[in-house]
Amino acid sequence: MKRKLEAAHTAVGEEESRETAKTNAGEIAGEEPMEDNSDEEVEEHLSGVEPIGDGDVCRALMDRYAQSSAKQHRHLCATAAAMKSILSEEGLPLTPPAYFAAAITALRDAVHADREGAAALSSFLAIVLPLVPPDSLPKAKAKDAAFVIASFLRDPSCRLSTGSLRSMVKSLGLASLRMDLDDWLAVHLPLETLLLFAVDKRPKVRRCAQSCLEMLLKNFHNSSITKKASKIVQIMHKKCIIPVKDTFSAELTDTVSKDTLSKHEQLEALHMLNVLNVILPYLSDKVKVKILSDTYKVLGFHSSWSTRHILRLLETQLEHSNQKVIHLEAENIMFALTSYISTAGKGHVDTIISASTLLKYVLKKVKDAFPSMWLTYLPPVFASLIGYLGSDSTNSKPVVDILKELISFHIHQCLFSVPTSQAGTYEMESVPEAAAIASICSVSVKLLNDCIFPTEHMLEVMSLLFLRLGRSSFFFMKEIMIRLSQFALNVNEGKHDMKHLEKCIGASIIAIGPEKLLALFPIAIDMQETNCSNSWIIPILKKYVVGASLQYFINNIVPLINSIKDACKKVKKDTVRKSLRSYFHDLWDLLPAFCRYPIDLAENFESLSMLLMVVLKDEASLQEISFEYIQMLVYSNREDNRHHVLDPQNFDMEFINFGYSKRTVSKNMKALSSRSMDFFQILKDIFLESAEKRGCIKDAIGSLAFIIPSECLRNFFCSSFKDVEQSSDIADTQSLDYHEQVENKKVGDSKEALEKHEESRSLLMELACSVVEAADTDLTNIILDYVRFSLSTTSEICQSEAYFTLSRILKEESYSSAQFNELMELLFTVKRPVDTNSLKNRFLCFNYLLVYILKNNVDDINTKAFLILNEIILTLKSKESRKLAYDTLLTVSVKLKTPHSGSPDSHLLLLFNMVMGYLSSSSPQIMSGAVSALSLLIYHDAAFCLSVPNLIPSVLILLQNKAIEVIKATLGFVKVLVSSLICGDLMSLLPEILQGILPWSSVSKNHFRSKVGIIMEILIRKCSLEAVQNLAPEKYRSFVKSIKEVMNVFSVL
Repeated sequence: MKRKLEAAHTAVGEEESRETAKTNAGEIAGEEPMEDNSDEEVEEHLSGVEPIGDGDVCRALMDRYAQSSAKQHRHLCATAAAMKSILSEEGLPLTPPAYFAAAITALRDAVHADREGAAALSSFLAIVLPLVPPDSLPKAKAKDAAFVIASFLRDPSCRLSTGSLRSMVKSLGLASLRMDLDDWLAVHLPLETLLLFAVDKRPKVRRCAQSCLEMLLKNFHNSSITKKASKIVQIMHKKCIIPVKDTFSAELTDTVSKDTLSKHEQLEALHMLNVLNVILPYLSDKVKVKILSDTYKVLGFHSSWSTRHILRLLETQLEHSNQKVIHLEAENIMFALTSYISTAGKGHVDTIISASTLLKYVLKKVKDAFPSMWLTYLPPVFASLIGYLGSDSTNSKPVVDILKELISFHIHQCLFSVPTSQAGTYEMESVPEAAAIASICSVSVKLLNDCIFPTEHMLEVMSLLFLRLGRSSFFFMKEIMIRLSQFALNVNEGKHDMKHLEKCIGASIIAIGPEKLLALFPIAIDMQETNCSNSWIIPILKKYVVGASLQYFINNIVPLINSIKDACKKVKKDTVRKSLRSYFHDLWDLLPAFCRYPIDLAENFESLSMLLMVVLKDEASLQEISFEYIQMLVYSNREDNRHHVLDPQNFDMEFINFGYSKRTVSKNMKALSSRSMDFFQILKDIFLESAEKRGCIKDAIGSLAFIIPSECLRNFFCSSFKDVEQSSDIADTQSLDYHEQVENKKVGDSKEALEKHEESRSLLMELACSVVEAADTDLTNIILDYVRFSLSTTSEICQSEAYFTLSRILKEESYSSAQFNELMELLFTVKRPVDTNSLKNRFLCFNYLLVYILKNNVDDINTKAFLILNEIILTLKSKESRKLAYDTLLTVSVKLKTPHSGSPDSHLLLLFNMVMGYLSSSSPQIMSGAVSALSLLIYHDAAFCLSVPNLIPSVLILLQNKAIEVIKATLGFVKVLVSSLICGDLMSLLPEILQGILPWSSVSKNHFRSKVGIIMEILIRKCSLEAVQNLAPEKYRSFVKSIKEVMNVFSVL
């Protein structure tokens, strides 16, 4: 067999032999052999070779490579032919098992000096072995084959190219998997060989060996074999890890420079670390622990060339180690990681981030077993990492995330019961947690002192620290607050962004409360200098105060406000008075902030309400602030997602969760209710007297209505409505007198009285509208009666307010089915308004009613829905009010749309079908209005129109109509359709569209030809000229061609 192979490869040619001789000569001379990838192409196609017919691999290779001029292909074919010849001579079948046996025999007898022959043989083996059926290769034969391949690979004279070596390693891996894996004598040599090549300098060989090694270890199910295999890996690991320790020794003694250390040893150590990353999950627990111990010990040497790999291995070990192992080694791992983070230079940011991530992981894993471990390691790690926050570089962001996670997981205000000494300082000596926190805060202060202005990342971490420490941050972070205040006082707004600084100071306000902060930075007025100390903090307090004390505001802020008010009366200079007045308003502006979840509302509401009533009556400039105060108090005690007390932009909801217990809410609501009607009367009077403030007063009255006893509100509106109705007769009499007086030119008093009465009715309706959201059923019925009365009047302003109030009632859906029928009858028995505001509010009613009808499947659904659609579609034909109809239709379709809108019983589909019903109308005006409505609907949801049965054919058939406005509307629909749909959807509709629109290309009247031309341009652009021409009727193809020519001209221009 050996002679046959030699003869086959000699026939390949003398040129290759000369090249081989040159290569061998270079190797003997000591030159590093170059990585030869000449057989890479064969490797890439190994999986594509399939035996022909009865399994003749040789014929399959000949069919593929016989015509190739590449020398590796010729050698491969020669090898295959030699194998076939041998098998034929011995009368053996030409099957993959026979070829494999012949190849193994040839490999055993092969001469290593013949590189091309060995390369061809390795490729042939890699091709044949996967084709051998498992039952055709007994375990004993697989063992023999694996030994032959391993011996060949380990022979020092083996000088294969990279591709050939990879093929041989792959074959070894495949053969090893077919051995008896419970036989250590069989497994030992292949395992050692794969491990040896897993640290090879050639990447492709190394990756292949690592993959094969992983598969082999994964398939070990015998614990004894796993232990022995793990021992071999451990020995290899110890051998390779020595260069890392040598590097450290050299750094300590300065006896050897790092550059003089063996590069080969360093690379081998790195490759071994990578191997362990892959195979670690399959090693024995005992070896895992030993490797873990070696890993964190080596980490302490912080050699830059190996640190990244060591950290990656440590991460893998932690992921695959059980809780018990991590608990045993936690202290040592934490010490090694902390040492590295603390001593590594800033040039190793990526490895420091990796080490910090691992430290965070370990602390989280051992928290239950060692709850106090963070006290030792978090302060030094924090001190090392916080220095990276001095800039807003990309490296800072992962550091910020790590620090925030560490703070969030380990630091919280529950750590401290706030034991204070008589001096009011924290007893740090007696509480280990306090010492750790103090250390962290001390580092933060130093960082702030060393910087010109804090970065966003620094402030982000400190904000979280404030929030996690809560009230105790006043003791730990007082110096930080002082330093932040200095930045706020001296900020250069042109250079620095105050947003993040304000947010950090805001976090301190949330944490410690405004009382302590104002004790640290008191607000005081200097009457002589007419300035306010620490006024910079007022706008921040306004944004971030929450959960404060009303008593503090009454006892500390209000006296200061009163002193400013008194000073304003005494000063003579306008500029001074203006300055003091500004501070007066700024301080009053804090009241709504103190009303966000106040902690003592029930106890102090009486005092505050007396103060507020005086302000509402006597201080017109402070009324709007008072309105806001009322809303804050009410909504702080109600669970209503429509009214948010806390602005998400100012409050980080992840760490802030303010609210009241049910008992506290009950006490607060009782206190608020006791004075609610008094406030209502005051607000009502201001509402009637002050037109410019009515918008914000209505919001305050609306919130107040939730706490006013229902009976009080009902009595008020019943009495008020009755007075209006009684005065209505007088107004009508005056109206008649007015007409008589017109003839006599005496109009003044009667006209003025009539207008005043209409204004009163309108204001009362507006007042009623503001309480609709809080109204019970009885009050809603009272308001509805007044709405009916107002809609029957001729006053445009009363009708407008009545329609708007009705829309608010419909929005709340606070009516019965019987009332629904009455409301429908009311809307369509009163005369349609002509003024814009009334019409706008009437269509707002249609919006809510139509959605309610379609969603709730009310009785006689078609009649009621068509009543509304009739008016909407007719309004679409009106230039003045068309937009109202469009907006209503669009809003209704958006509310009806769901993920299942395309289903046969969907509400949106029902709306489409109803609108389509108008297409069969005999009135051109209604037909064109319906088409316009459909155009609007498909413009905002083009894809949905494809799921509406018969929609497009039903519209396109209207192009056969003779009414001009119908044709115009239909061509507009087609234009919207082709503009909105994608090419794929258009292609299926193209024949119908062309057949419908092209007949109108010959009609120039009413711009039909140009409209068709625009549609054709869109179709050609989307679907291509060829597609459009092929589907267009013959007589219109010249028109299509002319459109394309015009498009070409414009494209050139």
